[in-house]
Amino acid sequence: MNLDWKKIGIIAMFLAAVLLFGFFLYFFFFRPIFGLQAPANGNANLNGGLQPAINGNAPRNFTNINGQLVPVNNANVSQPPQPSGAAQGGITQVTPITKDPAYFPSPTADGAIIYYNAKDGKFYRLTADGQVIAYSDKVFNNVSNAVWSNDHNMAVLQYPDGSNIIYDFKNNKQYTLPQHWTDFSFAPDSQQIAFKSIGLDPENRFLAMARYDSSQVKILENIGGVEDKFQVNFSPNGQVVADFTDGKDLDRSEIYFIGQNKENFKSMIVEGRDFRGIWSPDGNQMLYSVYNSDGYLPELWISDASGENIGNNRENININTWANKCSFAGSDVVYCAVPQTLQEGAGLEPEMAANTPDDIYEINLNTGSRRMIATPSGDHTISQIITVPNAPYLLFSDSQSNMIYRLNLQ
Repeated sequence: MNLDWKKIGIIAMFLAAVLLFGFFLYFFFFRPIFGLQAPANGNANLNGGLQPAINGNAPRNFTNINGQLVPVNNANVSQPPQPSGAAQGGITQVTPITKDPAYFPSPTADGAIIYYNAKDGKFYRLTADGQVIAYSDKVFNNVSNAVWSNDHNMAVLQYPDGSNIIYDFKNNKQYTLPQHWTDFSFAPDSQQIAFKSIGLDPENRFLAMARYDSSQVKILENIGGVEDKFQVNFSPNGQVVADFTDGKDLDRSEIYFIGQNKENFKSMIVEGRDFRGIWSPDGNQMLYSVYNSDGYLPELWISDASGENIGNNRENININTWANKCSFAGSDVVYCAVPQTLQEGAGLEPEMAANTPDDIYEINLNTGSRRMIATPSGDHTISQIITVPNAPYLLFSDSQSNMIYRLNLQ
């Protein structure tokens, strides 16, 4: 009898396929999971599901360590840190103190905050005990910027179309300013303003002063062609009206201080570009930030900035942030919002940190100490820190929501 080897081969291949298919079914679906057995008082992972303990104990979780499923004691699972009620160096609870976005906030001597509510076009006074009171019944629609006098009786209000007014909130009077005036700063006595007068012709551009009603205009400097290098910034003692930045090279600039009467103040060399300065309350020092070619990151510095002491005792604080994100609390203590991360080049393009959460640092100018006191809960990018005299808390404005938050120091 002749055997049909072709048919026999086909049958053998079919039987082998059936056996192989059966093995795969067993291996993937029916075999025991070696190395994971349910103890009498524990859990077992059966067919992918965690089963409750046999004796009624609560189910346990498992974690994969080096390929092994290991039970985790629920009591030892790390929980995210809870915010503290006051600044202790970690995540700190913050509380919104305004119901609506608050624009152009400015602290008063008695601990209140004056701010603008764009929803109804009114200015409000938020008192230290949390009361919100209309600062004026007058409506100011579409204000794009507000610069306050030191006594908070007046403010320069600027509008998107370039028009400017000074409004006297105490006497309910309004004064119109020329549209080509910009970059305002009030004198310490609140009776005068400094500004840039930017005419169409570069030869008709000046740094100037005037009374709050726009009378008695006094030209201080011709700034045509270099107006962007001037920063109008009255010092608290009234000696300095503005500063002028002259770039020496990539890593140095020379700062000239401009007075009211052509004073020949000393200049100050700073280690970088993009000079941004804020005055100490007594006008004797200036906190400033610059960037240099070492990473192009903003760095904070402090220096004497009054009279013959200009440029003396200059010191790098070794914190990477911008001076306008800082605020003095007295002459010796500064609070700063410091980005948690900064990419190289952020000094050239500050917008790179526009959405970066900030930590808050305290700097003691007497001892030179600096410490991170709080990470505000909620990942806030801070546009302005507001210090309130003798208050056990800080306020800050969030750049995304424009809400004002309170953070307790004690």
